[in-house]
Amino acid sequence: MEKMDENKRNKWLHIRLTDRELVKIRAYSEETIQQSLSDFARRILLKKPVIGRYRDTGTEDLLRELFALRRDLHGLASNYNQLVKKLHSEPEIEGKTLSIQAQDLGENIRDSLEKLQGFMDKITEKWLQS
Repeated sequence: MEKMDENKRNKWLHIRLTDRELVKIRAYSEETIQQSLSDFARRILLKKPVIGRYRDTGTEDLLRELFALRRDLHGLASNYNQLVKKLHSEPEIEGKTLSIQAQDLGENIRDSLEKLQGFMDKITEKWLQS
């Protein structure tokens, strides 16, 4: 319990900066892997190493598009599930034929989602290593 209290950050350090200084510090912070300005400043003040960041913007754009595509595919899969429920409630022969087609479509959607997820995992791993 004492270790948790020991690591708890409950003290404040207030400093005054000009607008130009703040902009400069934020710009430096954004060039690192630190998640927040506080973390960046703490590392600098405590003379801990600060790791720079290199971002491949092409990969970043690709990932953004892939995540949008995955969201769209999940929407299609949801619509597919609703269609299958409706078709299963239809006792007609046409409903059964459509049901088989819908099942095939569903399998294709699932396969596509799995391939997309695997590809995204590989790209994300590569991006995080750079």
